[in-house]
Amino acid sequence: MTRRRLLTRVGGAAAVVIAAPSVLAALTACGSERRLICRHQRTQEVYASWPVETGAVVTHSWVHSIERSRWTDSYRVEADGLLLVRTEFQEYGAGMPLDEGVVTLEDGRVVITEIDRPFEAIRWIHSHRVDYRIGIDEDTDLLDPLQLPDNEPVELRPA
Repeated sequence: MTRRRLLTRVGGAAAVVIAAPSVLAALTACGSERRLICRHQRTQEVYASWPVETGAVVTHSWVHSIERSRWTDSYRVEADGLLLVRTEFQEYGAGMPLDEGVVTLEDGRVVITEIDRPFEAIRWIHSHRVDYRIGIDEDTDLLDPLQLPDNEPVELRPA
């Protein structure tokens, strides 16, 4: 078993402690809760933050400006970012992917699954006119979209 040395303070003096890798992992994880951060892309100003676990599903949805129907993208939180796993919308149009995932029709909506495209963050120009919604697992309305600045670049990212 490989052991590593940790430099710790004992009674004001430095001490070397020999620790097994499993102990190091537990110490590193303490107090390092993962969060889903909603922030400005340029200034990094944080607007909201929620606890999130690996495997959780993050949804980002909005009302499409032309067809006036809700579009929803679903991402799974991975150890190193986000994985686009599903998208759902009313109708195909210009710029829509034709060659990735499995396409089905569910309750009159086009659903594409098994996309599995990695993202470090979800980025968009926020608008108060398109009813953006952010969700984690079953809670699909975590943030009032009017709390975010209008016409500014915003992102969601696990940290």
